[in-house]
This record gives sequence, C-alpha cells and structure tokens, in this order.
Amino acid sequence: MTIRGLDPSGELGKLFFHVQSKNLQTQEASPARATQRPSSADPVDLSVLAQEIRDYSTRVGQFPELREDKIQRIQQALEAGAQLATSSQVADAVIRETILNELGSK
Repeated sequence: MTIRGLDPSGELGKLFFHVQSKNLQTQEASPARATQRPSSADPVDLSVLAQEIRDYSTRVGQFPELREDKIQRIQQALEAGAQLATSSQVADAVIRETILNELGSK
C-alpha cells in the first residue's frame, strides 16, 4: 500500500535506512559490549512471581530423577483397568497431605 504525498522524494526512507545501517555497523564493531553481564554486586529486585519461579526451580532440582520403570508399570496397570488405590487409601493420603500442609504453614 502506498500513501501518496507524505514523502514524495523518498527522503524519509533514505534517512531511515541510513540510520539503520549506522546502528548495524555500531553493533558489529562492538559485540563485546552487548554480551557484558552486570557484576554480581549489582542489586537485583525480583518480582514475587520471579521469586516463586526461582524457588520452584530450586525445588525441582532437588527431586530424584524419574523412575521410568515405575511410570511404565503404572501406565500398564491403568491401561489394563487395574485399581491402583482404594477409596480409603486415597482419603488417607488426602487427609495426611492436608495435615502436613497445615503444619508446614505455621
């Protein structure tokens, strides 16, 4: 689409491309400046969400690796229609988890 009358001689486009090429030349001339990292003494202000993500990432790193053999056995049992837990076992686990969560929050 062309809008007539705004830049009949094309000077704005020429200026834009001139500025773009200068920026590219400057970036290519000093690549070390773009990869510098702030020193570790610089203060960092993380949002609450960023702090939670960092905490969860740390926790995940502490979990043992997945036991593929157990996962496969459970998947096979589910496919075969086997019952993995009784309703009382599920209720006990939910109650236990609720109590542990309540104790941990105090």
